[in-house]
Amino acid sequence: MSPESASPPSPRARRARRARRACAAALLAAAAAYFLLPWALPWPQALSQPIPVGVGLTDRTGQPLRRLLADGQRSQPVSPLAEIPHFLVAATLAAEDQRFFSHGGIDPPALLRALRDSLRVRRQVSGASTISQQLIKLASPSPRTLLSKIREMLLARRLEMTWPKDLILQHYFARLDYGNLHRGPAAAALGYFGKPLRDCSLAECALLAALPQAPSRLNPWRDPAPAIKRQQWILRRLHALGSIDPSLIDRALAEPLSWRRHFGHFAAPHFADLLLQRAAQGGPLPPTDGNWTTSLDLDLQLVCERSIADRLQRLRSQNVNHAAAVVIHNPTGEIRALVGSPDYQNPQSGQVNGATAPRSPGSALKPFTYLLALSQDLSPASILPDLPIEFLTETGLYRPQNYNRRAVGPVSLRAALANSLNLSAVRLLQSHGGPSALVASLQAAGITTLTKPPANYGLGLTIGGGEVTLLELTAAYSTLARLGRSLPIRFTPAPPNLTGSPIYDPDACWLLADILSDNQARARSFGTASPLRFPFPCAIKTGTSTDYRDNWALAYNPTFTVGVWVGNFDNSPMRGVSGVTGAAPLLRDIFSWLHAHHPSPWFPQPPSIVQVDIDPLTGLPRPQALAARRPLATELFRRDLAPSAPDPLRYDELGRVRLDPSYAPWLASPDNWLGNDAVASALPAPRQAWQISSPLAGTTLLLDPDLPRGGRALTLRTNPPQPGIQWSSPSLQIQGHTASLTPGRHEIIARDPATGHTRSTWVQVQRF
Repeated sequence: MSPESASPPSPRARRARRARRACAAALLAAAAAYFLLPWALPWPQALSQPIPVGVGLTDRTGQPLRRLLADGQRSQPVSPLAEIPHFLVAATLAAEDQRFFSHGGIDPPALLRALRDSLRVRRQVSGASTISQQLIKLASPSPRTLLSKIREMLLARRLEMTWPKDLILQHYFARLDYGNLHRGPAAAALGYFGKPLRDCSLAECALLAALPQAPSRLNPWRDPAPAIKRQQWILRRLHALGSIDPSLIDRALAEPLSWRRHFGHFAAPHFADLLLQRAAQGGPLPPTDGNWTTSLDLDLQLVCERSIADRLQRLRSQNVNHAAAVVIHNPTGEIRALVGSPDYQNPQSGQVNGATAPRSPGSALKPFTYLLALSQDLSPASILPDLPIEFLTETGLYRPQNYNRRAVGPVSLRAALANSLNLSAVRLLQSHGGPSALVASLQAAGITTLTKPPANYGLGLTIGGGEVTLLELTAAYSTLARLGRSLPIRFTPAPPNLTGSPIYDPDACWLLADILSDNQARARSFGTASPLRFPFPCAIKTGTSTDYRDNWALAYNPTFTVGVWVGNFDNSPMRGVSGVTGAAPLLRDIFSWLHAHHPSPWFPQPPSIVQVDIDPLTGLPRPQALAARRPLATELFRRDLAPSAPDPLRYDELGRVRLDPSYAPWLASPDNWLGNDAVASALPAPRQAWQISSPLAGTTLLLDPDLPRGGRALTLRTNPPQPGIQWSSPSLQIQGHTASLTPGRHEIIARDPATGHTRSTWVQVQRF
């Protein structure tokens, strides 16, 4: 039959053909939407970036201290799926997406079920979002509209075509909100059960799987019943699905949950607070994730906390409620321990940081006054007048007194400092620069709390007439331990080979450490068996403020400096507790642990320090004729201040020591402990302290042929002028007070034969 004879298709056939074409087009469109359209949508940037994880603060060895919030939530590092318990995976799939491993990102049966249920009751009663869709929503949240649901479905398809199922699950778990600021199951396991995720039972895993559906409504801290009801539903669903042994499910259904509120590690809280506060104020910034290693030694920190708790318990009956401690590693300036209060969680005072609260230091500032004198013209043997003194203050006339209200009279600088005598300390400050010099010295060491004009503090500053913080005072003592070199305190590990900036005379600092470690020298006030007697070398100083409101004890060796404060945050007085009985035993606990675990050598004696046998009442060698009168003492001196000869004028014809007439009332008082060994008598005018005034060190001199003698004659002078000064130079000829110059670098030495004191200078001579 020819084509012309073929009959046209019937209308029914044409409709069928159009229907088939429409179906094919619809299928092609659906296939395009299913496989191609997802690639046209922008990929959520959050899925291409690391999951925010709270930075973990650790001690210097990696032990955890605290984990910071990430985006306002507690997060643990993302765990590989293999580290998430099988029970939790099974329970989560049962609760959220039981066909996860079989669908391609969209679950049609779940969609149909949700549509059917919604039509039946005319509202949404169940969701149909797969885990892949939920991950898209977690990574890229948007308002809940029909378009946003379609977007999530399409991106879930792309996710399924891009990532393996295990990776999708891993990222899903890491982003899940479990309520109470817990993100991810690891943080939730710690927060609700106080245990690692790997240790959670089936019952606990089912409870965790229940929470993400509605973290606020199912909050177990507010009411555990709704969360437990959903947990039981999940367990029964696991039973129906057959994915877990039924006997395990039966035990889980009967298992009571043991809640344990835990917000992660929270060690050394005041230290961590200070670190974060300094970072916020421009200090070192934390990393964006991972761990932030600090300078803290957690083992030492716990020793300090236990010691504080123990000592406060013993002192509770004497109204002692609070204490603080700081430990600094001297070579680096690193803070190795910092306790701000006995109990950080105490709602009344726990978060007060006693390490940074300004308080009166009592006698703890005295070493810095003595440092002024040792850096200038005095030695540990110098005799100081421990006699009554009065001076004006803002509130009137002030008369300081020693702790026992008795004046000691003539006392060596060593004994005055070791016994913490107030009268001699005030007089010493008066003769060595006054409060201005002491304020400047303390500020150079990092004390920032002395902000008033020095005159406002007056001479009483040396015995506690100002306020300092324990942290800054401990750091200042750490500068003494570095023999005068200053380093900033550090909350993170220090770089190697730090040297610091020299701010104090190293020989004076060495002598100061020797005095503060001399248990025999402090015996007059403290006895030989006090808490200040350590079984190893250690420089120690205590302080007690007025009315026993503050106790201080500070100690150092070359490696560590420890500072302790004991008192009450409300400033109420303790009952008869001094630095020796309150703070010192706590200091001893901490330093004993340090010595046992980190033994330190003592400071080696510098070659510039010499020993001289002296009369302890004059600080000078004794004339041979009086050799048998009293025992001699061996004392340490800076070489340029060491006496070389006795001064016979210091004794009268009976061999008694001549004291200044100002001692007469003391000699006649009951405080006199010298008996007939001393007499008040006018002394010859003492030679004044002197320095080389010409030439000054580092002066460059030019030999000019137009000058008399070619400019070779240099006149040598002291200030004030000292009769009998002997001049010498290893490279220049000197006659009397005139040196004959030649080109080069030359040292010039001046010696006072009356005292043996020497000074030196140097010049550089060049041809014109």
